[in-house]
Amino acid sequence: MKILQVTFGLTPGGAERFVVDLSNELVKEHEVVLMTLIDDQVEPEKSQFYLFDLNEKVKYKNLGIKKGGGFSMKVLWKVYKAMKQEKADVIHLHVHGVVNFCVLGIVFLCWKTKIVQTIHTDFKVGHSTPLYKVMFRTIGRIHKMRWVALSQSNYKDMVSTYPYLLCSRIDNGRAPMIPTASFSEVKNEVDSYKKTEETKIYLHVARCVAVKNQKMLVTAFNYFRTLGHDAVLLIIGADFDTDAGEQIKEVAKDGVFFLGTRKNIADYMLNADAFCLSSLYEGLPITILEALLSGVPVISTPVKGALDVVKDGETGIISKDFTEEEYVKALNKAINSLDYLKANSIAEKDSSPYTIQACAKKYVSFYNS
Repeated sequence: MKILQVTFGLTPGGAERFVVDLSNELVKEHEVVLMTLIDDQVEPEKSQFYLFDLNEKVKYKNLGIKKGGGFSMKVLWKVYKAMKQEKADVIHLHVHGVVNFCVLGIVFLCWKTKIVQTIHTDFKVGHSTPLYKVMFRTIGRIHKMRWVALSQSNYKDMVSTYPYLLCSRIDNGRAPMIPTASFSEVKNEVDSYKKTEETKIYLHVARCVAVKNQKMLVTAFNYFRTLGHDAVLLIIGADFDTDAGEQIKEVAKDGVFFLGTRKNIADYMLNADAFCLSSLYEGLPITILEALLSGVPVISTPVKGALDVVKDGETGIISKDFTEEEYVKALNKAINSLDYLKANSIAEKDSSPYTIQACAKKYVSFYNS
């Protein structure tokens, strides 16, 4: 089977991380092409962030579309020709905005090629545009395109809104969290942030963007520390040098550190005591899976995905709402039972259903259905 994976780019992000992991797993038994749309020669360090981790057997193709250049028939035709040229059995689209660029390819190719799209975020966010409504009610209704939801909550939203769609729930997966050659170096780095041997390390991994609600996270953690807790928060992610990022940095007090981007996330997860997610909405965050596969408990806002995979009070704590007050309560509850949460998380990580191997098998089954 030949599978064409299509996404915007390989910039730091959960969906991009997933596309690379899935491609690497699928290429073990299938021919896989990973095609990115946005020009990866502009800021290559950022736009090719995950390219280093792509299996050499996966064919990588970049279309060089200029970011922010706007839509044009020329661009749409270019994407269509590139999709057609691969003669794939399955075209798998990622990130909700990609369909805007692939609309000609979807319309012209869906009659002979299986078109699949994974909904990487909350189904209710970004999937009610005129284009999506037309797609769902036309080619979706006659099953010439199919969709995948990353969590049970999102799946319920999809089938309740469009019960006639050909869709499936396939939980996200992640490759094993294995220490890299830099593990000892990272351990020394993480230890350097500790004020005492008992200092607890809380980790947050996400680029700076409003939906991640990071100003609330930092403010809540500031207050959490004033309660006398010996803990620090390490924030890994891009774009904290923007105006929004600088505002968050200004709010941060002692005990909150911004590390920039890192490629060896596993090393940091394996050196953390807890993982923090503060998002306003999500699908099924890859970072939560990374934490759970590392045996690290999760402290999260009640976003979809987290509600499905984190066992509240067992492998993490879910705040009652998205406010600073409730998140501080979640932080307090977690630290008061951190040993118990960590023990449960470690015990469950090796039997986790959220591996990329299990995920890829389900995708192949869905492709073949």
